[in-house]
This record gives sequence, C-alpha cells and structure tokens, in this order.
Amino acid sequence: MRWPFWKVLLVANGALLVIACIAMMLSGPVDLLEVLPQAVLMVAAYCTPITTVAYFSTGLMLRITRELPRSVRGALLVLTWLISGMAGSLITYAALYYVVLDNGKINPPSTLVTPVLITNGVVAIGIGTFIFLVELMRGRYRERTAILGEQDLLTAELQAARNVQRSLLPSEDLVIAGFDISGTTEPAVEIGGDYYDYISFADGAKGILVADAAGKGVPAALVMAKFQGMAQALSIHVTSAEELFTGLNDTLQTRLDRRSFITVGMVTIDLDDQCRFYRAGHNPLLLYRGATGSVETSRPPGMALGLMHGLTRRAPAEPAPFIMEKGDYALLYSDGLTEATDREGVPFGEERVEEALCAAAREGLGARATQMEIVAKLAAFVGDTVPHDDVTVVVVRKV
Repeated sequence: MRWPFWKVLLVANGALLVIACIAMMLSGPVDLLEVLPQAVLMVAAYCTPITTVAYFSTGLMLRITRELPRSVRGALLVLTWLISGMAGSLITYAALYYVVLDNGKINPPSTLVTPVLITNGVVAIGIGTFIFLVELMRGRYRERTAILGEQDLLTAELQAARNVQRSLLPSEDLVIAGFDISGTTEPAVEIGGDYYDYISFADGAKGILVADAAGKGVPAALVMAKFQGMAQALSIHVTSAEELFTGLNDTLQTRLDRRSFITVGMVTIDLDDQCRFYRAGHNPLLLYRGATGSVETSRPPGMALGLMHGLTRRAPAEPAPFIMEKGDYALLYSDGLTEATDREGVPFGEERVEEALCAAAREGLGARATQMEIVAKLAAFVGDTVPHDDVTVVVVRKV
C-alpha cells in the first residue's frame, strides 16, 4: 500500500503541532505568541525527516513482507513506524544542533531529547496506524463500490437477457377452432431453461410443446434459445412430430456437449381434431375427462433429445393418440411444477397437480384461468421457499 507523500506530511505535521502546543501548556505558564513560532519550526523540522523515513521504510517493508502472514506484517509495520519516528527525530536533532542551536536561536533543554525520541516514535505509530486504517477502509469502499457496480451491470444484463428470452415465447395464446389454449413459464432465476411454444407443421397440423433443458440459469437458457430456433425452422418442413423429433435429436446431438440434453412433451392437433401426445423423456400428460371427472395419465415411451444419434429408423418419441371431448382438459408441464418443495422439503407432487387441475376443470375455468390457478396453488404451497427449478404450465381445453 502506497500513501501520497503530501498526505503523510500534512497529517503528521498537524498532529505533532497539536501535541507540541499541548505539551508546552502543560509544562507551565507560557507566552503562546513567543513559543508558537518555535513550536511550528520544531514540529516542521522533526516531522519532515520522520515522515520521509516512515514513508519509504513502509513501502520497503510491505514489499519485503508480502508473503508473510497478516499478523506478522502488522507487527513489523508497527516496529517500522516506531523506528522511523526515533530515527527521524535523531536526524532532526542533529541538524538543529549543528545548524540552529549553535546560533542561540532555539535552546531546547537537553532533557527533552529522550522524551522527544520516544514520543515521536509513538506518534509515528499512531499516525501510521491511522493512515493505514483510513487507506484500508477506502480500499474496502472502492472494492465494495466496484462489486456493486458489477452486480448492477450483471443485473441489467440478466434483465435484458430475460426480456430477450421472453420475446422467444409466444406473444399470444394459440387459436385453434374448438380449443382453448394458454401457457406460462416462470424461471427459477432471471432466465431459465424451460420453454413452451406453438408450432405449425407442413401439413397444417399444430403442435403445442413444453421443453426443459438440463440445468438452469444462463447455460440452460442458451441451450433452449438454440432449440427454439431449430424447432421453429424445422417444423415447417416436416409433416409429422416423429420427423421433427428425429431431426431435432440428431441436430442437438452434434451441437450439444454430452452432458446436455432436452426433454420435450408435445401435443399435436391435426385438421380433424385428432390429438397425439409425444414424450421425449418429459413429464407425462395429464388428461382430465369432463364426462367422468377423472384424470388419465399418458406416459408413452420416449428418450430425451440430444442423447443418442442416428435414430432415423425409430423416432425418439412414440405417439399416444387420444380424442378430446367438450369439457376435457390436457395439461403439459415441466418437472419444476411437481418437484417444487415447501419449507419442510415436501414436493408439490403429481397428486397435487391433479387435484389443482380437477378443481379448476370442475369449475369450468378457461385455459388461462386454469393455468393461473395451478400456479397460484403452487405458490401457496411453497410459500417463501426459494425455487430450485423453472416452472412451465400449458393447458389445452376442449370447448
């Protein structure tokens, strides 16, 4: 740590001047107008060599003791300041003796030499400690200010990234005659690896998908942004979900590292209102039947995308056909919904998801109100627990 030389001189001169005046007043009645010029001269004469020695010896000591423990460095610095005060005083006394004292201009008692040496050494320790603490606090303040600045910048960048990610999501709910569809996603942090979208196939069929990239945060969000572009670009050139999943799987396998993969759940609706569910390593589809008031679980076989290459003969996910009647609800979701926990670590679970779906469906809520109701019940369940994964919910209702 290097201190500006003028600051050292200013603080030391001022402090020693005060000490000298106080000492003179305590020694007995004095004429301040007579002794003050002498005090100023003496203080300046003593302070300049003391601070000069202390300044350079401190810098040298800091360089020499750089690798030593902090406690040892502190003790050596205190010793350095003590020696600097005494050595600087000796230099001053010698200069005054040969230059000034012989002329009779200043006649300090010889008995003051030893107390002055000791006093100046102690004062040097006090001043050095004061400056050291001030510089330490200033350094901490600068570090904290820099950290806060970096945090503000990072927050702004994450907020911008979140806005970009939200722009990749559907701006409006999908409109299909006879169906009411609505979805939402909430990242665990600023940005996440969950994603839902509505896509169109070359034959006119529509796809409603929910995807979840391994992990969370920025890495998962980057993977998901790549997946979104692939899915939108590829879907308009294929006529089936099997072709889409195969193309996505092979592309992701070559572009992702071995530890990255994406799970996908997708419902397709063709022009005849025939529905199919595809599950590439994703959560099952929950299907509420209005006629019976019960919930069916569709869990067809399928492998997460990006794990295996060359599945052109067998698609990563096999279809599970189903038909939706009026009053039926289909629920697509990510594992952040079922795996969210309360304060005791109890997961929300698939059973509570089914209960929330049934409650909303029996009230005849629309798709948007249903997904909002499910998310609200999840929020009430977890309370103030910090979310550990992204949550995505998409509801399809037959009207």
